[in-house]
Amino acid sequence: MRTTTQLRRLVTRPEIAFLMEAHDALVVRGHRAEAIDVPGARFVDNPDFASTGEAFSLSLAEGDVRPGTLVAFGDIVLKRHIIQALLEEAGDGITLAVDSALAGTADTDRILADRAETGRFSFDEIRLRAIGDAVAPAEDHGVWIGLMHLGREGAGWLAEAIRAARADGSLRTAALRDLLARVLAAGHPVRVVYGRGGWVNVNDVAGLVDASGL
Repeated sequence: MRTTTQLRRLVTRPEIAFLMEAHDALVVRGHRAEAIDVPGARFVDNPDFASTGEAFSLSLAEGDVRPGTLVAFGDIVLKRHIIQALLEEAGDGITLAVDSALAGTADTDRILADRAETGRFSFDEIRLRAIGDAVAPAEDHGVWIGLMHLGREGAGWLAEAIRAARADGSLRTAALRDLLARVLAAGHPVRVVYGRGGWVNVNDVAGLVDASGL
């Protein structure tokens, strides 16, 4: 559980957080950047946070998008087991943590996989088929929580998506789901790891209260 001070820092909304190795963390800071001071972390600031999207914030730290990286939205609080489950299933590509309990909601990061969560143990990989607006709320299988692992090939795929978005002029306003959609369109496999709850998106005081109960 996070301390009250740590939770207060979260409402300043760092844009993107990276964890490259156990002792190598990088945070892309946006709103109230000066208030985000995590011991041991490195920082990159996005002064244009008000007019740019998540993908642009990620691109500011493009040089740190490398194999073994965990990428997370800066405003989520989650339990440790979600990260552990993601790492256990991660491979050479891109692996996403998805909350299947949110299936059927209108969340913008809703996903469609090749099958829904069944609750049964299986060794078969579950692959992402679509994400975002391409998925109807009545057909989705859950919501990507904003946490992903980049494997040996996946880091390169995401970097390619960033370059393509920059080239066609869409990078400044693109979301991370838009980059993932590009990865899929290029024919690369993206793996899904299902979970149920155990995380909170902290956008306001109500979210802060919810996070304190994790």
